[in-house]
Amino acid sequence: MKHQIFLAFGCATMLLAASGGSSLAQDSQTAKSSQAAGKDASSPKKAHKVWTEDEVSTLRTPEDNYIEQRQAAEAAAAAAATAQQAKLTPKPEKHVGAASALANPKSPADADRMIAWENRDVDAQQELIDKERTLVEQATPETREALEKDLAKHIKMLENTKKERGALVTQKKELEKKAASPDKPVDAASASTPQ
Repeated sequence: MKHQIFLAFGCATMLLAASGGSSLAQDSQTAKSSQAAGKDASSPKKAHKVWTEDEVSTLRTPEDNYIEQRQAAEAAAAAAATAQQAKLTPKPEKHVGAASALANPKSPADADRMIAWENRDVDAQQELIDKERTLVEQATPETREALEKDLAKHIKMLENTKKERGALVTQKKELEKKAASPDKPVDAASASTPQ
């Protein structure tokens, strides 16, 4: 009989525990649903995130920053090299409309000195042109066009130098005429040649 009492008492305990557990589960589910409903009612839905320029920069990795800095450094180096090259590249002199360094001699002796300078310049340019012509004849088709452009440029420079020499010869003749007639004052402005 003791044994039956313990068995009955054990079954009752189990039934009580089982029924209490299910009621606890129901209570916890209702509590969770009421809390969720309370949260939904008390706080509105979260708005969609809109990223701004300032916030996007925080998403960058150090690798991205390194690449950007390296590209900026390369661009700065290229700009510096271009500026340095511009400083080193001689600017072409314009002879059209401007008086050359060997213009307007003040005496026939100055004119002779300037003419001698121009003669040496013509000889040197002619020698350079002759060398370039032989290079053009021996050049491959790939390099021939560039050499022909250089040759044409030097031929044009030679023609300009010859014109300057001719103008100096004319100025020398005018200076000799003025020196022969002492009653007229020598005027540098009238000695210039029309262009």
